[in-house]
Amino acid sequence: MEKQMQAAAGQSSGVFAECELGSGFDEEFFLLNFGTRLLTAFTNREILIDIALETLADFSQGTRIAILSLDEQCKTLEVDGVFYQNQSIRPNLSFPVEGTVLGKWLSQKMVGVAPLILEGEVPLPAESGQAGEDQCLCLPLVGSSLRAVGLVTIEIPADRCFGFFETQQLRVLSTALAVSLENAKLFSKVIHDSLTNLYTRRFYEIRVEEELAKLRRNSGHLSLILFDLDQFKNVNDSFGHLTGDEVLRQFAALMLDHVRKGSTLISRYGGEEFILLMPDARVEEALHMAERIVSLCASHEFGNGRRKIRITVSGGVAFTDHTQSISATDLFERADQALYEAKHKGRNCVVVWHNQNAPYRI
Repeated sequence: MEKQMQAAAGQSSGVFAECELGSGFDEEFFLLNFGTRLLTAFTNREILIDIALETLADFSQGTRIAILSLDEQCKTLEVDGVFYQNQSIRPNLSFPVEGTVLGKWLSQKMVGVAPLILEGEVPLPAESGQAGEDQCLCLPLVGSSLRAVGLVTIEIPADRCFGFFETQQLRVLSTALAVSLENAKLFSKVIHDSLTNLYTRRFYEIRVEEELAKLRRNSGHLSLILFDLDQFKNVNDSFGHLTGDEVLRQFAALMLDHVRKGSTLISRYGGEEFILLMPDARVEEALHMAERIVSLCASHEFGNGRRKIRITVSGGVAFTDHTQSISATDLFERADQALYEAKHKGRNCVVVWHNQNAPYRI
């Protein structure tokens, strides 16, 4: 077994050295186990990237760590994040793969060291360099079916030497990260509507239950807006379903551009119906948001360059707080009643649920 370990260590570049498994092995193994579990615990891509950067920084003791993901066409590596001076940054950079040094490291699928170049704060492997200069440690991210999904690059000092066990730690972590990135991508596809890229109705149903449970434990507010594009069937009948799809995409983008980032959850509830879940938002804030969306929609030209379409939207606002105990169904019915009243009042307006018998328009 020892000979096999030494032989495996010898396959890597000279920066990797043999080491004895001393008394710290159990502690290191525990940390590695914890690190891999941590990486596989998250399906939110941004959280996953941040944790992966810090974990790789701890294990490699590198100066800069970057995670680059291979795009769907396998033509570019897009920078997900860089860890430098104890903080994560997200430079908007991408690099070509075909015919480049990055492409070579991806295809080799082996851990190794190359001369270092820096593009902004991103450490990258170079073709050649001078002795004594800092180096770039490359960790190809190899996921399921032995498919490369990205690359980790780490700036290390010229005199940094990795033992066999350290090398294996980084290999295990890179594999865990690759699988986690694949899972995050699959999870994202499951919870997002393929046409509008908004969250799906099922994901909304899960989140609203979570928010209502949070209200039962703590004080706070929860508001809901239900939108329905007015007479949308006429768009499909007059211009075709492809144009209708484009209107839905553009309305989704309009909402995304004008909601409270990071807290408001927008879902495509079904067809031309959309629902906004606003945790910690009072009814006044939800009403203001709903009226803004209605106004923006009425003044927006939908469609493509060849065909412009005007369409309006109606909205129903519902709300609750910690003093009430209602179900997700009850909360939705409040918004649905208010939306019905908005349609009845002539469309292109917002109605706030007042009570079960008399929703009112503000």
